[in-house]
Amino acid sequence: MSAHAFNLERIHAVLAGSKERCPWQRLMDLGYREWQKPENRKWRYRDMVERIGETYGEVVKLFVLLGTANHQICNGGFLQYFDNGYASGEGECFHHHDEDILLHKEMLALAVKYGLHHSEIGLEVHAILAAFCIVGDDESETDDEDDGCRRGEVANANELDALDARYYAVNEKWVKEIKVLTARWLKSGTNPITEIRPLPKPNKPAPRPRVRLVGQDGNAFAIIGRVCEALRKAGAPAETIVQYRRESMSGDYDNVLATAMKYCEVC
Repeated sequence: MSAHAFNLERIHAVLAGSKERCPWQRLMDLGYREWQKPENRKWRYRDMVERIGETYGEVVKLFVLLGTANHQICNGGFLQYFDNGYASGEGECFHHHDEDILLHKEMLALAVKYGLHHSEIGLEVHAILAAFCIVGDDESETDDEDDGCRRGEVANANELDALDARYYAVNEKWVKEIKVLTARWLKSGTNPITEIRPLPKPNKPAPRPRVRLVGQDGNAFAIIGRVCEALRKAGAPAETIVQYRRESMSGDYDNVLATAMKYCEVC
């Protein structure tokens, strides 16, 4: 394994003499120590993780990204993770952030590159993290352009709540696995996952549920809410529901009806 992935010699030199603690936290500290230096105080979060990747290897960058995401999600859910700027890379709360969450997507790509999806828990967590997205609510009104993304401004808040619950349910096992992986990386400097396979193909989509829209004439939000509920009960994944909401809210009332018929059997 090249130093580009994990520069074990440099990492050991920096950690020499430091207090033994959680191996995952030790790698995260490499980044946050740099960020706290007076000359680096103007860095964005992305600047810090990029420097860590260049200095210690992109595996360390990956563990820093995963650790920050874990802390933010466990502290306040996926909405806090986005609102504090960590999913997009700005790393500042009370600001509007890019809904494309590019740094989060880069984290997922690195996780697959180094095989973190190979275990049962790793694959489950990857699916949860991959389902995360932000759908802005165009109908919401805010008085301050820089007051962040509050729950009322997010159209998929219910889906994010469900995603939080899924993450919390597997978090203990996930944290334990990451600690084991980081300890092995720190010991050998090589990937303990010796055979990297591609992500498995996604499961077949859930069957199209039947939904009754009689009595909802003219009420677009009532239709969207009823279809979302039908999709949830049918077992549709969170990303499908998010995509449905995005498509429904991209046009007029006729588009709402057409999108409902695309995802459900309307009666």
